[in-house]
Amino acid sequence: MDTRVFELTDGREIGCSEAGDPDGHPVLGFHGTPGSRRQILIPTADETAKGLGIRLIALDRPGYGHSTFQPGRRLVDWPGDVAQVADRLDLGRFGVIGVSGGGPHALACAALLPERVTRAGVVSGVWSTASVDDAEGMMPMNKVVGALARRSERALRPVTSAMALVMRRRPEQALRAMRRQLPPADLAILERPEMREAFLSDIAHAGPTAARAAAQDLAIFARPFGFELGDIRVPVDFWQGDADRTVPPWHARRQAEQVKDSTLHEFPGEGHLLVVDRLGEVLRAVSAQ
Repeated sequence: MDTRVFELTDGREIGCSEAGDPDGHPVLGFHGTPGSRRQILIPTADETAKGLGIRLIALDRPGYGHSTFQPGRRLVDWPGDVAQVADRLDLGRFGVIGVSGGGPHALACAALLPERVTRAGVVSGVWSTASVDDAEGMMPMNKVVGALARRSERALRPVTSAMALVMRRRPEQALRAMRRQLPPADLAILERPEMREAFLSDIAHAGPTAARAAAQDLAIFARPFGFELGDIRVPVDFWQGDADRTVPPWHARRQAEQVKDSTLHEFPGEGHLLVVDRLGEVLRAVSAQ
């Protein structure tokens, strides 16, 4: 994996990896919570992006992978980091995609970098978890995590630390525990050897501050985001499976209703991992001029 680490103006570092056509239309990808850039660069990503003439660039958010943890981070801080990385890569305008917890980060870029973001795509993307009602339809563990997030980031750290410890020391056990809560469509994807290996690789490369970063992400989702969906002027596509129990489908519907120039793609029977089989159509839509 072609990985580079860039130093930002405040001394922090951001890691990124690329796939696809190096001369193609740039699309920046933001991973889920927890995770790393490897979630975006799934086994089919390089061939798919090359076939579409896309330069796919996956970034590690602060605290994950090769990126420095950022105390006190807000969602609206992320577009500034993205702009700096884009400058270092000599990018003018670009598309963005966010998967799961990366969804709000893609929307933040669409809202705050309208002069640079051409289109945005949100795949299985979470929205606000600021109230108990926002967890309706989620699996039990997500409801517990959401309740802690509404209290404070500090309240989440014991949980995310315990989860990170199990995932790091017993990744197979962590995978089995996750499988018990997933819908059939997601289970079928994780049964593929290449996807199982990709999942385990993502765990192995999460980084030493991933537990703190996950707690921070989850707390961010439970606070005001700092921008309004109705103010976004960049076209946004939403992809959502109606069998998703990690992020319930009504999250995507609510977001699509509020973004003025939006398209909702909803798929019966598909789950949280639908990006694996639909990466090509996601990239094609986001790279449209």
